[in-house]
Amino acid sequence: MFREGFLWGGSVSCMQTEGAWNEDGKGMSIYDIMPVRPGHSDWKVAIDFYHRYKEDIDLFAEMGFNCYRFSISWSRVLPEGEGAVNEKGLEFYDKVVDYMLEKGIEPMICLYHFDVPLALLKKYGGWEHRGMAEAFIQYAELIVKHFAGRVKYFVPSNEQNAAILVSAFHRAIGGGAAPQSPAEIARDQNRVMHHMMLASAGTARAVHTCAPDAQCGGMVNYTAFYPYTCKPEDVQMARTAQRTYEGRVLDTFATGEYPKDLLADWDRNDTWPEIEEGDLDLIRKDPMDFIAMSYYVSAVVEGTGDYSPAAMLAAMAGGKSLKNPYLKESEWGWTIDPVGLRIAATEVYRQTRLPVYVIECGIGVHEEADENGYVDDEYRIAYFRDHIRELKKAVDEDGADIRSFLTWGPIDILSSQGEMAKRYGFIYVNRTDEDLRDLKRSKKKSFDWFKKVIETNGEVL
Repeated sequence: MFREGFLWGGSVSCMQTEGAWNEDGKGMSIYDIMPVRPGHSDWKVAIDFYHRYKEDIDLFAEMGFNCYRFSISWSRVLPEGEGAVNEKGLEFYDKVVDYMLEKGIEPMICLYHFDVPLALLKKYGGWEHRGMAEAFIQYAELIVKHFAGRVKYFVPSNEQNAAILVSAFHRAIGGGAAPQSPAEIARDQNRVMHHMMLASAGTARAVHTCAPDAQCGGMVNYTAFYPYTCKPEDVQMARTAQRTYEGRVLDTFATGEYPKDLLADWDRNDTWPEIEEGDLDLIRKDPMDFIAMSYYVSAVVEGTGDYSPAAMLAAMAGGKSLKNPYLKESEWGWTIDPVGLRIAATEVYRQTRLPVYVIECGIGVHEEADENGYVDDEYRIAYFRDHIRELKKAVDEDGADIRSFLTWGPIDILSSQGEMAKRYGFIYVNRTDEDLRDLKRSKKKSFDWFKKVIETNGEVL
């Protein structure tokens, strides 16, 4: 069974929820210039959480949430990404945090969810430049000091292993030149990894120094990799994929040391990042207090093919990985694999020996509410029932220290690609990709089901 004090709730990002893209002194971020795909949405309004936060938090409290993870818009607080503070931006997050606490909901703050301030992108070109890490550490110190005593959980970066790969996409949108050779691509990725690790360690240092009652957790997107056959080469490639995509970042989070297989890769391929004096001491002195993880899919790999991090992420995001004949898929081609969550959570705990917080998990579905705003989403109930059952096995049978289950998008939000059509929530939001309608909130069938799950700490599913 889940421990007393287990955290139940949901997770979102700022750009997928807030709107108010140019209000109250907010600076621009990469999402404000991101091209809008045909039939998709821009990010200017999202679901207007900026003006409706009390309404949404009231619904979360009614469902029984005791935790809500949201991200702070870096450019709302620091319009230039560094320098002068936008006090109205901080005031907004003060109101959100204080209202959550009033309703009995623990805030979990993620400082970065891929939303690079546009001013920093123009100045530095992206995370490939050390200046990004230095600016982030200043930003993290500001946020940690400001919320010390009110916020117990800080996550430096959303899905840091995936964020490493997203940086190249951001640089391209900003007009930066792309590296040409495989060695240049790898060297750039390693620079990004190192700078993000410095940023995370600097955040942990700020938490340990300025908010000693709080904790700092590194986050990964975890994919369970299965060999296509029992052929030894397939098994080895599955292990290599796990190490390359999530395992090395996890090692560094837990130990404060870059693992030997990563250093060997840098040596063998001559792709070392620029590491300055004091960098490794910073990472070593402030490892993470817990591991946060997202889980959505598993993937099948074989002994031949490109399983570099960038190729794997692109394949999974596009539903182009090898098909698993034993699993169903969502409408977006994502495998539905509850056992994979058990494997992922257990492996994260065994590898790191740190408490594990599952803070993203969910299924996106095309949905349209009836005239009363109701959606009969029995499929979502079945999805979460199966995943929570497997997570309980990770605790009861595998001995993993699991401390939360936060669903992704507990209220309908824009997807990571700007799709309102891809709905994840227990709460329906009345808008489409191209029509804002009235943004009215209404409860789906899964709302009352998840409320009962929380009331019983996962015993009644």
